[in-house]
Amino acid sequence: MRQATIKVGAITVTSVSDGILKTGLDVILGLSSEECAQLAGCAYDAAIWLPVNSFLLDVGGHKMLIDAGSGTKMQPTLGKLPDNLRALGVPPESIETILLTHLHSDHANGLIDAEGKPNFPNAELIVHEQESRFWLERDANDGDGERVRRTLIVSKQVTSPYRGRIRTVPDGEALPGITAVLQPGHTPGHTCWLIQSAGDRLLIWGDIVHLPSVQVPRPDSSLVYDVDPVLAPKTRAQVFEWVARERLPVAGAHMPAPGFATITRKDAGYAYAAGP
Repeated sequence: MRQATIKVGAITVTSVSDGILKTGLDVILGLSSEECAQLAGCAYDAAIWLPVNSFLLDVGGHKMLIDAGSGTKMQPTLGKLPDNLRALGVPPESIETILLTHLHSDHANGLIDAEGKPNFPNAELIVHEQESRFWLERDANDGDGERVRRTLIVSKQVTSPYRGRIRTVPDGEALPGITAVLQPGHTPGHTCWLIQSAGDRLLIWGDIVHLPSVQVPRPDSSLVYDVDPVLAPKTRAQVFEWVARERLPVAGAHMPAPGFATITRKDAGYAYAAGP
């Protein structure tokens, strides 16, 4: 398990791996197969292994997670988060709060185990009110595609054991030092979490980026997983501009482990560098 711990003022942030997710370049929309392959540095039909990172926060002794991992039913290389937490001396039962960037399966299925029981039985879930309205507070309609319909079903299943312990929040401070920043497109309520303490900051940005080698030089591309493939690239470009201008370090669910990085301006675009 490749992990790293950084300090954001008085808050400790540790990346914790849930495993790796097998995918391919065909999930990228808006680019030719030739350009995808050139940017990624591999054949277009090659397997791509994406890290799935969660982030453990220690806030004054209170243990919190940002995202809950993929669970054990998606791919055999996933679902490692509970054991990796234990290896760090943090039993899942000690997690008090889980802040979700969004409710896609690779971020939320790890809320439950193979029997449907909560992996984090003492945790409160915090989710942006817009994300909750889209996935948890409605049924499918005629405008929903098959991918959205599946997520509507699964998101309700994985959050069901936490009923009564789900708090929805608007933009703004959700907990001391932790602010919800709505960045929609990938999902309607996709949320970045801004961690601030003693003048230090870190933006944990969920799925703003899946493939840095492709999406950083071409932020205008989109993914088959984007609920709004027109809005998602616009949001990505706005976030890149923000973090580059303010020299704000970032952490991402699918960026190379351990998941910390910086985005800077380069010529007319942006550059990615691993590390806080």
